Amino acid sequence: MTGDSFRHIVIALGIVLLATFLPAQGDAYLQLTDYGSSLIRVAVLDYNLRAESYGASWDSTIATLAQILRDDLDYSPFIEVVDTSLYPRRRVDFPKNIDPFEWTRQGIQVLVIGDFDTDGYEVSLKMVVWSTTGMSKMFKHDYKCDAVQARRLTHRISDDIHKILTGEEGVAQTQISFVSTRWSGKKELFVCDYDGYAPRRITNSNSIVLSPDWSPAGDKIAYMSFKNDNPDLYIYDVYKNRETLLAHHVGQSITPSWSPDGRYICYSRDFSGNSELFLVDTRTNEKTRLTYTPYSIESSPCFSPTGREIAFTSDRSGAPQIYIMDAMGANCRRLTFEGNYNDGADWSPRGDKICYTSRNNYGFDIAVIDFAAGTPIYLTSVGNNENPYWSPDGYHIVFSSSRTGRYQLYTMNWDGTDVRRITGLGKNSSPAWSPRYKWSFD
Repeated sequence: MTGDSFRHIVIALGIVLLATFLPAQGDAYLQLTDYGSSLIRVAVLDYNLRAESYGASWDSTIATLAQILRDDLDYSPFIEVVDTSLYPRRRVDFPKNIDPFEWTRQGIQVLVIGDFDTDGYEVSLKMVVWSTTGMSKMFKHDYKCDAVQARRLTHRISDDIHKILTGEEGVAQTQISFVSTRWSGKKELFVCDYDGYAPRRITNSNSIVLSPDWSPAGDKIAYMSFKNDNPDLYIYDVYKNRETLLAHHVGQSITPSWSPDGRYICYSRDFSGNSELFLVDTRTNEKTRLTYTPYSIESSPCFSPTGREIAFTSDRSGAPQIYIMDAMGANCRRLTFEGNYNDGADWSPRGDKICYTSRNNYGFDIAVIDFAAGTPIYLTSVGNNENPYWSPDGYHIVFSSSRTGRYQLYTMNWDGTDVRRITGLGKNSSPAWSPRYKWSFD
């Protein structure tokens, strides 16, 4: 499947204006109907300024904020943000001045118009989304935040607009946790925005951190750390900036995975000289053994979106393969049969696919298996590619790759198109995509 076909097939676009407007506001809305052959073509205009000049530094910031909004919206598989060089005019002061024929000739169906103001401490943006095909206002909202949060506010605006245009929640406010050596060469836990900006270090263990996983509420991260000279499991509370010990055993405790309700974590631990899967209750710390395989290694569990099943890695067939079992360990069956080494499964939030790392004759690649089709599709082919993890909307995958010589993080669409590098410093691996956020600036 080509990149164009992905962006065309996935969209249930049909830019269809609702025939009935809201009586109080007269606003029109677009909705996704059935699978269409087009993208929603959007123009994000340069912001209108309330003052003649805010100074050179602010002028640059204002232009950057408009570009961030374009990049956020263009990241969506449903939307194509049109290049500004194709705009009939770069600024529209008032919607009544819009000449719809100027825009529709370029195939532009939606205009995003913003009025910017600042006192140097706070930023104000008045946003209007306008349909050129129906000449109707679809969305209007006033935003305000502290100036240092302007980028984050732009991500919030993007997600709001994405919801109006597509009916789907956006991912611009999400974050990605990962392991990086950028701090003194040690493997520490970091978190960045979905696009790689604003990376910040979470742990300072001066040791090795591996396999982070976000809680469903997005407020905690579980991970393995050697900080006390033993591979133990910890939970870091993002809001309280507090780390707590989750599981300590003789031998390793690795690859934690949260259940969708946030109550349990499934993980792999040494037990009687063998690696088995256990479930720990995060409230009571009660532990339940799920697998009993004395001659094979069980690791890398991942819950299904319903919480009723767990995908995991086992070498019980002689080589690591992906298996699925019920959440309490029953009804185990093998999922992967192609490839001699398959590991690190992650279940799509939509429940229809699993991505994983697969080894072939040339190295490691990212594969996706669709339950309906039953056969894997390989999404990568350059360098070694590992640690895939789904975005919360199920349309993107973040992964680590050595394609430039040193492992960095990349994102791509679920079919392997639109690959974007999001890290550059140190060696980076084990990415995990957070649940959706909705930042508040009140």
